[in-house]
Amino acid sequence: MQQREGRLVLSATDVTKHVACPHVTTLDLAVTRGALPKPADGVDAQLQLIFDKGLEHESAHLASLYAQGREVVEIPDEGLSLAERERLTVEAMQAGAEVVFQAALFDGQWVGFADFLIRVERPSVFGSWSYDIADTKLARRLKVPALLQMASYAVRLTQVQGVAPRQLTVIGGDNTSHPWRLVDVESYAARVRSRLLEAIESTQGVTSTEAVPNSYCEQCRWLPRCAAQWREADDLGAVAGMRGDQRARLIEAGIQTLAELAQAGPDDPRVQAALSVTTRARLTSQATLQVRERTTGEPAYRLWPAIPGEGLGLLPEPDPGDVYLDFEGDPFAPGGRGLEYLAGVCDRDETFHTWWAHDAVAEATMASALLDWLLARWRAHPGMHIYHYANYEQAALKRLTAREAVAETELDTLLRGERFVDLYAVVRQGVQISKESYSIKKMEAFYWGSTRSGAPGEVDNALSSVVEYEKWAASDRTDDTILRRIAAYNYDDVRSTLALNNWLEERRDELGAMPGGVPPRPGAKSLAEAVDSETIQAENALAAELVAAGHPLLAGCVGWHRREDKQVWWDYFRTTLMSDEELIEDRS
Repeated sequence: MQQREGRLVLSATDVTKHVACPHVTTLDLAVTRGALPKPADGVDAQLQLIFDKGLEHESAHLASLYAQGREVVEIPDEGLSLAERERLTVEAMQAGAEVVFQAALFDGQWVGFADFLIRVERPSVFGSWSYDIADTKLARRLKVPALLQMASYAVRLTQVQGVAPRQLTVIGGDNTSHPWRLVDVESYAARVRSRLLEAIESTQGVTSTEAVPNSYCEQCRWLPRCAAQWREADDLGAVAGMRGDQRARLIEAGIQTLAELAQAGPDDPRVQAALSVTTRARLTSQATLQVRERTTGEPAYRLWPAIPGEGLGLLPEPDPGDVYLDFEGDPFAPGGRGLEYLAGVCDRDETFHTWWAHDAVAEATMASALLDWLLARWRAHPGMHIYHYANYEQAALKRLTAREAVAETELDTLLRGERFVDLYAVVRQGVQISKESYSIKKMEAFYWGSTRSGAPGEVDNALSSVVEYEKWAASDRTDDTILRRIAAYNYDDVRSTLALNNWLEERRDELGAMPGGVPPRPGAKSLAEAVDSETIQAENALAAELVAAGHPLLAGCVGWHRREDKQVWWDYFRTTLMSDEELIEDRS
């Protein structure tokens, strides 16, 4: 969004930002009209990495087109006006170029830069050919904003070539093409473009929207301003677990701030009108705890009543063989499928074990070696469990074993034996804390007395670990001090998971002294009960014979339908451990 020659020029990005957060439109308009100063870009190393990786992906796809012998015309951007760049784009199309890179499309109000225009043999004003649109995106899955962007480009492209493009194609981070028909998205795209124009017309320099916390905030340049407003206004969005629709209903009912929600309590008619029975007690209690910490300066917690199979009732009997697992993964690794580059494990004595993987082959070896080690430890310690925080570690192991066809039997044995324990589920269902977030770093205030913030240059969160790992890869993989910093961060994470487990055991004892008592420990299967059935063992033996005989494709067919069904069962068992509220929030 910018002023050019006295006119407001809009882009497809303005459309996608408006869909994500209408308040961004209000603030951007205020900048173009001189009512607000432009915010500092504030691009940190983590956002810069994402930006750089996007450019690398685009350049790699361009290089692949050249390697295929395609005729590519690149549209320059240095020192040229928008009109001049579009003129060069149209000239390339008129000449019948196979590919136009960084094609400029500008009608005086809307501007767009398509990564690629791809020639197709369909008549247009140019002759027997016309052009479809393709854009590169880092994401491995098709996302709506990408389609909205290309559908916006298609409006001007239709005017230029006299015929609408048929396909919009996203080239994902894994280099897979995701084609989409324009007719399936253009009506929605036209509607949101109209909504943006209506918002611009109605605003006229007056702030007609409010800052609402949402998923776009993390990448928005206006976040510091909005966050300051939320703190000053004591916004309801600061209540941990508060959804946007719940916030809106509470405000409509007359409760404007976190403090008002805490004071109102679950029986307040306004709260009852805005929230369901299952959420009003949880959210008012959460607000009360956060107000308490704000007042006293000390972290506080509350235990939920015992429910068998939920919360603190998910904790198995502690065992000397227990281990604590944490993965570090790079979603931007070459190949577009990501890379789990480090698996770290510590035991109850805080002895640290690491498995590294710097390419796809090593990743498969890492998964196999880790699962062999875990299974051997279970044999040595029959009461052993594998603790982690949130579902990432289990999901990574499932993804690796299924994709690489390694250690599937070992993982299935551990899963059937119910060896994995997600402490995040224990916390969310059994304990309430006085923090705006339930990340493990926020939990550390309760058992370490403080939270890790990290000094400048230190690895202190998952994305900074990725940034450091990418630096190591860029250093020709010679700077081992970077890997040591990443390992130190991972070690802190698994030690924190161990300390959290111990703290939760103390809370379980505390719950035992309360009315209702302590919930029973979950039952556990023995290793003998968890091993594969005779049928599966026979399938595995047959597959091994076929591989040894040089028939890996036939081996892959053995048990194929059972393995396909496994994905559904994995998700089914994952959801059995979730509360009603978590099931409602779960995207699947």
